[in-house]
Amino acid sequence: MSPERPHIAELAAVRSTLAERGNPWQAAETRMSRLPEDWRAARLGVPAPTSDEIAERAGQPESMAAAARGAAGQSVSALGAPSASLPSAFDLRDVGGRSYVTGIRDQGGCGSCVAFGTLASMESTASYTRGAPGLALNLSEAHLYFVHAKARGYTCASGSWPDDLYSDCVTKGVTFEDYYPYSDAGTGAVNADWPNRLAKAVGTANLTGNPAAIKQHIYSYGGVVACFVVYNDFFHYRSGVYRHTTEDVAGGHCVALIGWDDAAGCWLGKNSWGTGWGDGGFFRIAYGDSFIEDYPGTRPTVFGCTSVTLRAWLPAQRTLRLFATANDANGWAYLENYGWAHLAGGAHTTTNKLAELTHARGTGHQVSPFINGAELSSVLVAD
Repeated sequence: MSPERPHIAELAAVRSTLAERGNPWQAAETRMSRLPEDWRAARLGVPAPTSDEIAERAGQPESMAAAARGAAGQSVSALGAPSASLPSAFDLRDVGGRSYVTGIRDQGGCGSCVAFGTLASMESTASYTRGAPGLALNLSEAHLYFVHAKARGYTCASGSWPDDLYSDCVTKGVTFEDYYPYSDAGTGAVNADWPNRLAKAVGTANLTGNPAAIKQHIYSYGGVVACFVVYNDFFHYRSGVYRHTTEDVAGGHCVALIGWDDAAGCWLGKNSWGTGWGDGGFFRIAYGDSFIEDYPGTRPTVFGCTSVTLRAWLPAQRTLRLFATANDANGWAYLENYGWAHLAGGAHTTTNKLAELTHARGTGHQVSPFINGAELSSVLVAD
């Protein structure tokens, strides 16, 4: 065996163990498994738990798995939920044939995974709660990590925690990717106009240690961010339901959970290691495995939000529906890739906007809306 390719021997050992256990998941040579050990560790971004913290949670995997399975059929109170009770399987990538999950990203050689998991959950919530899969929000992990997290003292080497970063998404907000493109070196700078191209999280929920609440939240509002212990075999994951086969801990990591499958006993996850790892960047992990519902230690590590507000010009799109009451100050527009937006301004302004939108709709012209909170503040009719 070539000393320059130790991952080949690792892969063979993992496959041998999996075969002994009936091949519950498939291991392969991946872009992560090819990396040296220190480069792999650089792509983890949650402070690793101690051996004592892991030992203290010895019974947790079984209890979490039981709680996750027991949530099936529980009633759902949120108005936006597809039905009144939790199904046995749910995937935000296929809700009535529509996907509310943005594309796989790549954090590179920086321990910024918490930023990626947090913004993946926000992007999902922004489109899912509006019933607008075409929103295709792309938020700036660079802004969240190299500006907000940096102000807290976090670095690529230190990693971070989701309670801190979600708090920044609520109080400060995060700009869009085009205003601060991501580089794992943290180069570049945020556009000075970022307060006018902004997303903010609203109604954050701490779901740590409560599998039923995690399912309720995903079903009602969209994805959640979750941290888990990474064992060395995880770098070789290709497909199937992951269950760790070794006790060798590489560190801690954060991802977005986007659904579940009770028949397979697993969560559906979205990672930030590019499409050359896992199932095109996605994965399935067994309920309770790797402490994904409650990371060892004292910090809360599973969060979601109930809505996302925007302040930004959005791409040109069709106006599908218009609504106004006898009170001219109460007008609404349903935009193809955003959903319903209230027309901001008094009666005169609302009347003018309704006229603009009606004309654009009638002539087949798209409009570029400026959204501020839940309101359509301005509109430009595309040529």
